[in-house]
Amino acid sequence: MNLVHSDCLDFLKTIPDNSVDHVNCDPPYNIGYDGGDGWDSFPTEDAYLDWCREWIGECARVLKPERMMSIWGTQKTDLFFRLKLEVLNSISGMVSQPAIHWTYNWGGRTRTNFAHKMETAWCYSKGKTFFFDRTNIEVERVLKTNLRTGKPFENGTIPTTVWDCTVGKTSAEFKESKFHPTVKPQKILQRMIYAYTAEGDTVLDCFSGSGSTAIACLETGRNFIGCEGNKEYYEKSLERIDKYDNKLSFE
Repeated sequence: MNLVHSDCLDFLKTIPDNSVDHVNCDPPYNIGYDGGDGWDSFPTEDAYLDWCREWIGECARVLKPERMMSIWGTQKTDLFFRLKLEVLNSISGMVSQPAIHWTYNWGGRTRTNFAHKMETAWCYSKGKTFFFDRTNIEVERVLKTNLRTGKPFENGTIPTTVWDCTVGKTSAEFKESKFHPTVKPQKILQRMIYAYTAEGDTVLDCFSGSGSTAIACLETGRNFIGCEGNKEYYEKSLERIDKYDNKLSFE
């Protein structure tokens, strides 16, 4: 595992071309969710997109051919669609694939409209074909019998692109990562890593945050490389990862 305290662009430029098996990044969304620290606030939308064009371009460079890059964001703002249309769609060799939608049912909400409780990962493969392994991600089938053959199914089925996962505030996962305001659940990250990588592959997250991607890699037997620009998040995530790694060693 290699997690460093660094600006994402500085870190990405140290990584060789075509050397990473999967990119899974949860970057700032430019919605001011930084508590005044400034990491989630940009002067203009265009300034944000220019910055994204740089680091996503680097992620595409280091990604191996026929592998997947997943970039998280929120459809609460049109900026996330601009990111897809103006940045991601313009990267040569990257092909849009079905997006992953994480839904959850917790947190504040308005009393006058439906609650938007969803985040999305735009998924792009490097080339038209890409690695995909269904072994560890299958879910129970609704229909137990094959209508064509009349025989029971012997395995599960691949999930849809809408994944429901609510991590309650009383859970151990929430308690250990609550120092960071935007944490992705292990269930979501591990499913993506299982699907898009093989055991021993390398996963990149250049916005490590609370260290959740690194822990997902430890849990699934993958290698992790990444960085975090916020020193407090970096140090606390290292503590979290170290405790988790030690826990695995004793189990």
